[in-house]
Amino acid sequence: MKRILMVFIARAAFPAVLLGCVFFSRGHPLPLQWIGFLLLTGAMWPTLSNAAKRAAHAQFDVGVSMAFTIYVLVYVNAITVAAVFVLIMIAGDLFKAIILYKVRQSLERITVFLPHTGFVKSPSGEVKEIEIAEIAVGDTVVVEPGGRAPADGTLLAETALLDESVISGESRPIAVAQGGEVPAGSINAGDYFEMRAARVGENSTVAQIRKIAEEAGREKTPIARFIDEYAKYTSLVVAVLVIALYLFTGDLFRALGLWIAMVPIVFAIIGPVSVSIGVSTAARMGILIKGAETIEDLTKIRHAVFDKTGTLTAGTPSVREIMLADGKGGRGGEDALLSRAGGMEKKSEHEIAKAIVREAAKRNIATEEFAGVHVVKGGGLTAERGSDRFTMGSEKFLKEQGVALPPEFRAAAAEREGRGETPVFVAQNGALIGAIFVADFLRPEAAQAIRALKEEGYDLRILTGDDIAVARHIAGLLGLPEPSIAANLSPEDKIACIREFEKKGERSIMVGDGINDAPALSAATAGIAMGVRGTDLATNAASVVLVEENLMKIPRIIGHSKRVIAVIKEDLVGATAIHAAAGLFAALGMITLLQTALFHEASSVLVLANTARLFSVRREPDSALR
Repeated sequence: MKRILMVFIARAAFPAVLLGCVFFSRGHPLPLQWIGFLLLTGAMWPTLSNAAKRAAHAQFDVGVSMAFTIYVLVYVNAITVAAVFVLIMIAGDLFKAIILYKVRQSLERITVFLPHTGFVKSPSGEVKEIEIAEIAVGDTVVVEPGGRAPADGTLLAETALLDESVISGESRPIAVAQGGEVPAGSINAGDYFEMRAARVGENSTVAQIRKIAEEAGREKTPIARFIDEYAKYTSLVVAVLVIALYLFTGDLFRALGLWIAMVPIVFAIIGPVSVSIGVSTAARMGILIKGAETIEDLTKIRHAVFDKTGTLTAGTPSVREIMLADGKGGRGGEDALLSRAGGMEKKSEHEIAKAIVREAAKRNIATEEFAGVHVVKGGGLTAERGSDRFTMGSEKFLKEQGVALPPEFRAAAAEREGRGETPVFVAQNGALIGAIFVADFLRPEAAQAIRALKEEGYDLRILTGDDIAVARHIAGLLGLPEPSIAANLSPEDKIACIREFEKKGERSIMVGDGINDAPALSAATAGIAMGVRGTDLATNAASVVLVEENLMKIPRIIGHSKRVIAVIKEDLVGATAIHAAAGLFAALGMITLLQTALFHEASSVLVLANTARLFSVRREPDSALR
């Protein structure tokens, strides 16, 4: 901040010296026009430099209009007005610089809490403090009570209590079990623990969040690009009006007053500043916006589409029941089926597959080995062992593989599906041998988030690869009608559903887990991914990432985006109104050139003051969308 102030004090010294020259010239004639040209050029040098750079790329810059105004004032010997106008312009630039400094500070808060060093434990048990840059993937990192994790890692202790507010905005400590993710920057709110470093330095979650937020803040939204065009054509229109006024009245000062009043200098800062603040404050709320255009997209959506597993549900399903096709039951038969299924699923990344593998490990069952395991996305898998061919997956997938379910078994499975359990059928050589029923839990905030979106009139849909009975059960818990459900979908089917909306010219958001739903996230107007752990933020298909896996962040980011766009529109209308009023007064000769300059700069101050309201993160209930 001191450096910013020193730069602006240095710039302000040029017009201040010029005003001193004007004062002393009363008794000692001075070449004020030449002095004014040199001093005011020095004061405006950053503006002139930026305008030249943009001109080199054939881009319009309102700094040209500013420079033209000042040099014309010097030419007509209105030196005092020129000096005061430059002082006012510098004050406006200072206000803008302070706001952008606060934006940078907001982003700095994301990483400033990272420690400079970390404690690494060697294989011999020696604990040594080293610089963060020296921590390597695979190192055992020690985190003392009250200390911060220096890198992303996997928890080695049985449990840990973490304060992740710097990452997610969630102030309550979160319990993490062994094998869970520990993000860099999180505070150990419990006992001593050790973790295995997974992502370090610039690859850590917190570093990527800051990098992406900074890049998004430098982009422009469509409305910001519109404002640029608006400023360019407004300048041309004002130039025509100025010439017409001069030809009609012959009064150069009135014509110049009209130009000063209406030249659209402030429009250059409306869009970029608002977007930068919007992106940085969203990051403080634990919401990562990966592109500035997304802010405007979120204000235009008609459909909100949700994946089920890992999105509406917690994403950690567990095995509820095992049924054998012969109806005999018994622990031995169940364990044999679980051993077989676990062997086929152990290389899969799907959450249902992981639940089956976890259940086998829980029962201390050794999983069987298979050759030629082939996974069919959204359906199931096939595997071979010797002369036997195994098929595993949904009922639809088994039918496609030529496996029929006995009617009585199908009826028993349907009953469990009605309770929200997902069946995974297993067949050997074309004959069904049993099914494993897996169930997930609805996220505690899911119903509230769905209700908030429904109240705002959004069309809500559930797209899932699960069977219709499971999807129907989840929809019932959320109060959604059956027409809003589409089940047994492959990733391609989900994309097709979303593209149907786009063909009608209707915008949509897709909410998914960020891994399995990547194609659908890309197809939607805005893709929203649940969480960042274990994903590569730089290549993830989503345009919004909920750092904290909380569905209530969805209505919150929509409301925040609406607020950003509303502020941009308010700035545009307010500045235009002030410019028009000042232009009218100047054209009628009702105000002086200096008063006109004050009117013009008042619009800049009001615009920046209104924009600065975006720094405040509202604390209303997350359901508020406006």
